[in-house]
Amino acid sequence: MSDTNATPQPNEPVETDAPAEEIVVDPVTETPESVQAEPVMETPEPLIEPAEPAATMSEVPVVDSDTEVESTIVDQPVDVPLAEPVVQSETTEVTPAPPVQTVYVTAPNPPRKKGNRGIGSLYALLAAVVFAAVYAGVAALLILFVKPDGVADALGTFLAGPLFYIPVLAFLVITVLWVLLANRASWWAWVIGSLVIAVVVYFASIGALLLMAGGFSLTASAATKAFYGFASNPALIAAALIAREVAIWFGAAIAVRGRRVRERNYAAWEEFEREEAEKRARFGGRATV
Repeated sequence: MSDTNATPQPNEPVETDAPAEEIVVDPVTETPESVQAEPVMETPEPLIEPAEPAATMSEVPVVDSDTEVESTIVDQPVDVPLAEPVVQSETTEVTPAPPVQTVYVTAPNPPRKKGNRGIGSLYALLAAVVFAAVYAGVAALLILFVKPDGVADALGTFLAGPLFYIPVLAFLVITVLWVLLANRASWWAWVIGSLVIAVVVYFASIGALLLMAGGFSLTASAATKAFYGFASNPALIAAALIAREVAIWFGAAIAVRGRRVRERNYAAWEEFEREEAEKRARFGGRATV
């Protein structure tokens, strides 16, 4: 019987007191081929050691919830692409508007309003001629009633004297002034204007005749007597009445033309507005300069 404390030699059988069915293998010696040990799963060692050990619960810092703490626990190094830094701007970003395309076009010229003063003045000149003819005819009738024998000589003296041409000149001047003032006015302006023209012709003729008779050198009584003499003259009264009738009828003709001028101006303005609307619709949101 061998010493139990002695170290058995390799590749030598070990004597034991165990039954024959059981085989006891020293763990130091090689495993017999007849006995297959169960495989033991060994944990593979990490290929790359972590840069820092995992933090334990006791090592996790306690921070306030209002503050922001960045903590990174790396178990294994992972290649993570770096994200671009996000910069928060205090001001609100405003999306720029798309650029406006500028188109250079000819500056539109609004239609010029046409007036009635030029043609109206010609009408006034024609009215003055008619007024002179009618006035001369009425004067001839008055002379015929006063001096039936010398109508021709008396009429010639009248036409050459201030009692004829002063009312005619007064009518021409005041009618032209009223045409310039009324311009494209309606006929109602000439209804009022005919009264104004008649009054001005009457008193302007009296004043001019007084000045020609030496009104500044006359005494007050002589001037008053001369004034009443001219004011009661049938020729001047007839001149005022004729001036009123001629002015109202020629004024009607001038007003009719003024209405046509207004209509043409309105049509021209509508055409201009239509063309401008078409340009805006054609260019759309592009600015026109």
